[in-house]
Amino acid sequence: MIDDGGLLDKSAMRQYKLAFVIERYFEFGGLQRNMRRLAVACAKEGHAVTIFTGRWNGPPEPRVNVEIVDFKAWSNHQTIKKMDHFVRELRHKNEFDCITGFNRIGGLDVYYGGDVCLRSKLQRQNQMWRQFLSRYRTYLKMEETVFGPASDSDIMLISENEAEKFRSIYKTASDRIHLLPPGIDRDRLMTNVLTGERRKIFRAELGVGEDELLILTVGSSFHTKGIDRAIDAIASLADGLKKRCRYVVVGLGKEKKFRTIAQKVGLGDRVVFTGGRGDIANFYHAGDVLLHPARTENTGNTLLEAMVTGLTVIATENCGYAHYIRQANAGAVCPEPFDKAQLNQVLNDILTDDRRRQKCGKNGSEYCQNADIYSRIEKGVEVIVNRAKKNGTADNAN
Repeated sequence: MIDDGGLLDKSAMRQYKLAFVIERYFEFGGLQRNMRRLAVACAKEGHAVTIFTGRWNGPPEPRVNVEIVDFKAWSNHQTIKKMDHFVRELRHKNEFDCITGFNRIGGLDVYYGGDVCLRSKLQRQNQMWRQFLSRYRTYLKMEETVFGPASDSDIMLISENEAEKFRSIYKTASDRIHLLPPGIDRDRLMTNVLTGERRKIFRAELGVGEDELLILTVGSSFHTKGIDRAIDAIASLADGLKKRCRYVVVGLGKEKKFRTIAQKVGLGDRVVFTGGRGDIANFYHAGDVLLHPARTENTGNTLLEAMVTGLTVIATENCGYAHYIRQANAGAVCPEPFDKAQLNQVLNDILTDDRRRQKCGKNGSEYCQNADIYSRIEKGVEVIVNRAKKNGTADNAN
């Protein structure tokens, strides 16, 4: 686990050359956003940071060097193999003090894990037969390469539940695993808060009237996030209540497929897909409920972001951060296994109880003022720099 004893002494800190490797960067991905924040934080500490990626879809980052590498292949798992080969060659060149990866590949000094344990997932779903398919064989091999006893990579994880699964399956040494707290960017959410007339105008631009309810979901990969579950839950509401609801989805996904689902249940004109947006804070402040019935979610930053902004949250229990909702009494958590009727009832109960929504929103906001949900980036920088220092010490000893 992370040693929290004291901050790094910047005045005595050596400048390290740090490499970050990620398959692709796009502006609105959670993993990608954390990678960028870590890279920028390391650069601000005085280190020279180079990001190696197959694609960079977003604004440039002047504080770090970005190099585009040809990771493209005919399939996703072949892309991972190319990345593995690239990192091993990069390591052989010995040009960097620390190589940090955000995909499961070999040769890493530090791995930042945003995904669930694949072997555990396949076992739980009785789908271990998939290990004989080339795709899954590759992914499982890479997972073992990172977490197995033959590796010495430092591993940054963001979910205690997943950390325990990796320890159990791969016998990963506890001192290799660094459990990071959430890394909510409070300034991003609470600067220039949308209130009063500005909030009313923003809602109107989304087609939301003054007496209507804005139900919000934030996230990409719409099937995984349960957008169809949310649409079905809204469709189940009584006609009078249903006509007062607007469902707004912010993120990237297969819009056409889910527009069709909405049209089939009579909600075609009441569902708005905005695509990725840089002004995400405005949506939280304009909303009435965050609805996040995800099928799987390692953590779920959007749950905490909503709580910070005072928005009531409804989520499924398999979201890694769902426990914060319960601790704060900031909304409702639907237990696993998923029960469609229960989600429908929970949504109805919260939408029809204005006092409860206001209370839950206040509870969440107050909880987030004192909880440690902001320090992930600082702790992550410590792990990376400490590994660079360790590598340098080992090189000197040799």
